[in-house]
Amino acid sequence: MKLITFMLMAVAVCFLTVSGMAGLDDQLVSAWTFDDGTANDHFGSNDGAFKNGAKAGAGKKGQGLVLANPKNPAAGKNTGQYVEVPSSKSLEQSDGVFSISLWFNAKTGGGRNHAGLFFKGEKIGWGPLFMVRAATTSAVNMTFGSCWKGAEGWFACDNSYKEGEWTHVAYVVDGKTATAYVNNKVPASGQKNPRPIELPLLTFPKSPVVFGVGRAVGGTVGNDFWIDGTIDEIYLWNRALSKAEVGDLSKGQAVTAVDARDRLTTKWGKIKQ
Repeated sequence: MKLITFMLMAVAVCFLTVSGMAGLDDQLVSAWTFDDGTANDHFGSNDGAFKNGAKAGAGKKGQGLVLANPKNPAAGKNTGQYVEVPSSKSLEQSDGVFSISLWFNAKTGGGRNHAGLFFKGEKIGWGPLFMVRAATTSAVNMTFGSCWKGAEGWFACDNSYKEGEWTHVAYVVDGKTATAYVNNKVPASGQKNPRPIELPLLTFPKSPVVFGVGRAVGGTVGNDFWIDGTIDEIYLWNRALSKAEVGDLSKGQAVTAVDARDRLTTKWGKIKQ
């Protein structure tokens, strides 16, 4: 009976996946939802690892990445909580066509200076040293960007979020420009948002993707800044999302294939009990 039930659910998942392939799961690379209590990739093969006590807990939708960093670790002490995802070809977007979506809720005082939400690179600034950054810079300000040879394509978005509230962030790169969305708005930037880019982007294949930390703030190795709060529903696509798709995600739209797989995993776990 259990096997029959599981097979019926598997068929339902296949139907949901196929019917949604033209939607938000089109050209999806990776999905880190944390709903199974791990930092594994629920769609692709880019599994992450919890570091220094980071764990899954109550998130925006189901479970999320809970980061308890009430005090920023001293410089040179890699003791803050975060997730690390080893670099891979699928994470290295030199063609400058990709999108990122995530939710975060920083505690009061937890949205620190260049504290990374999604970051890949050697340093989070002070030179062309990252492929992508989406980070807080204060309790209300954020920064985004990508780099190419000889240029740091960063841009600041001030007064774009509030600590203590769930905030949706999308970073969309279409081969010509990089656009940051915060809660389905394109916040103004003195450096321009959308920000023109040049190709190819630098990808830093030796640097992992990290959630929850920004490396080498001020250009000083070891001077890292950490998010105190929760990050959830992190997605990476190998295409530029449309404005409408960003809007759907900001309203809580599920990514069909990932949502279906998560439901199947949860229900199968209950059946086996």
